[in-house]
Amino acid sequence: MTAVKIAGVEALRRSLEAAGAAEPFKSVLREEAEAIAAEARRAAPGNVAQSIVVEDVSESEKPGFAVGTPDAAGRAAEFGTLSRPATPWLWPIVEGRLPGLKDKLGKVASAPIKSR
Repeated sequence: MTAVKIAGVEALRRSLEAAGAAEPFKSVLREEAEAIAAEARRAAPGNVAQSIVVEDVSESEKPGFAVGTPDAAGRAAEFGTLSRPATPWLWPIVEGRLPGLKDKLGKVASAPIKSR
């Protein structure tokens, strides 16, 4: 599957869990993944849009969501092939939404601290 996964949030997750905010954190990630998928469905080439999915890829203690497609045409367009240059359609959406995601996660992270 062609997917974008944002990782490396383990320390933040532990801090949030300790502060009782793990579920709001996961909720923000889920909401953002759904928004990325909606935009990707509009931007995907050809019939790829029909196969775009959001998957909960959370591991035992690591919340996460993946947005992508099992369609090989999506991967070929995103990364290119030997005979076709890349025409990214998923990564630009993720990249454009990262500042907003960072802001939302910061608010979730600071909420338990501010309420003390």
